[in-house]
Amino acid sequence: FQHTNNIMAMNSAATNSKPKERSKTSNNDTKKATNGAKSNGKKIEMKTEALTSMSWLQLFIVLLSLIAGIFTPPILSFLNVEETLFSTKLKNDHATKVSSSAKIEKKLPDIPPLPSRVICNEETLSQFLHKSPVNGLHIVCFDQMEPSSADNEEEDKVRLTFYADAVAEGKEQITISKKDLKWDRLKTTLAVELELEHPGPLQQPWAVFTTKGERIVGVEDVLTTDLSSTKSEMFIVESLLASNTVVLTGGGQWVWPGVKVGFKREVELYSIMPGDVSSHPNTTTIIETLSLSPLVLSVHKFLSDEECGHVRMRSEPSMKYSKVTLKDADIGKEASEWRTSQNTFLRSDGDAVMRDLEYRTASLTRVPRGHQEHLQVLRYGNTEFYSAHHDFFDPAHYRQDQNTLQLIQNGKRNRLATVFWYLSDVEEGGETIFPLYNGLPFPRSFKDCSRGLKVKPEKGKVIIFYSLDAAGHMDEKSLHGACPVKEGIKWAANKWVWNDAVGFL
Repeated sequence: FQHTNNIMAMNSAATNSKPKERSKTSNNDTKKATNGAKSNGKKIEMKTEALTSMSWLQLFIVLLSLIAGIFTPPILSFLNVEETLFSTKLKNDHATKVSSSAKIEKKLPDIPPLPSRVICNEETLSQFLHKSPVNGLHIVCFDQMEPSSADNEEEDKVRLTFYADAVAEGKEQITISKKDLKWDRLKTTLAVELELEHPGPLQQPWAVFTTKGERIVGVEDVLTTDLSSTKSEMFIVESLLASNTVVLTGGGQWVWPGVKVGFKREVELYSIMPGDVSSHPNTTTIIETLSLSPLVLSVHKFLSDEECGHVRMRSEPSMKYSKVTLKDADIGKEASEWRTSQNTFLRSDGDAVMRDLEYRTASLTRVPRGHQEHLQVLRYGNTEFYSAHHDFFDPAHYRQDQNTLQLIQNGKRNRLATVFWYLSDVEEGGETIFPLYNGLPFPRSFKDCSRGLKVKPEKGKVIIFYSLDAAGHMDEKSLHGACPVKEGIKWAANKWVWNDAVGFL
């Protein structure tokens, strides 16, 4: 405003200072001057108004800038803080989700795969049930029952069907609430319903297996709370339910059900390796039942020609005439009274072929490799034989042999089965004989090869015969011998498989 007043004062002073003679000018000049003055006054007023408008605009802009300058930093700061807080919240939320996920993973560890389901129907049972009772072999079915009420308020139940001694006539059924399906209760129920022997000084603990021979649990197994372990109670119960059909053996080790003479069963090898793992590709083989009493099974082409040759080559330099473990009544007698063959024992240390044969034998029998003895290789020349004998050790016959009694733990530990390998063909003679086959009486002479089940040697074939029954008791009917070779040379070998780990391998 001071600037505008100065301009007006300067214009007024200039008008008053003009000479008087100027007033005498012509009217036209006066009018011009007057009009000029008026024009100048209007211009001054317009400038003043313009200046005034500009000053207010400038003032508004200044004030606006001032206000913006005051409030902009806090606003920006606030926005930055909000952005930071939002970003932090997102990160925290993500971290919480990750943390929660991690907790869930910890609560739900990786659970081992459950056994395959085998429906307990007529077709399945036909592969396990027998016409006559099999001591110590039992079939149990676990069937989950759906609630019968429409509103599903009724609790889930499980029906247990028992086939004691593997015969259809032994069928019994009970029903248990699923929520009460605990292993402690189950093992008591199984023991009562199947009249199982309690483990003791002379009895191995009983065990439950899948229909393929995979061990699920034993009565004396120590359970764990680790849900990722196959020894957790949850896994055991779920395995029984998932399997649907299971096999229980009173002696605690797997025994192949014979079913009937001529029965054939396809068996997986290597994929099922009890207590161990093998890198060998999975294969299958056929087991055929040759006898139920005693239980004798046959497997063709179990060994290749190359494997048979390898075992013979390794053993030949160390072959010597065989010895026997004498019973108390036979102490002082020569081994040749019963046995005239030659033999040697082979270890598998550093021998890939021998090691693979041990794994294959373990998979075939479904008994851990650690239960095997070293391989015994046999050679029978012309007229050579082995009188009928048992492979188990009866503690009553070895009271004076403390080493044998210690080995067998006074009878609790014993040879369960013999896997007998034929490493050559034989032109005539050399059969493996079972004199008590199918209820025949004891022979008058253990050298008698005139009656009984006789198995002819066939290169690459193996037979399995059980010295203990499924209950773990010595089977007197497993008496067997080697008939004299009449023509040719008989090469054979055997793996003795025990009902417990023996520490040979």
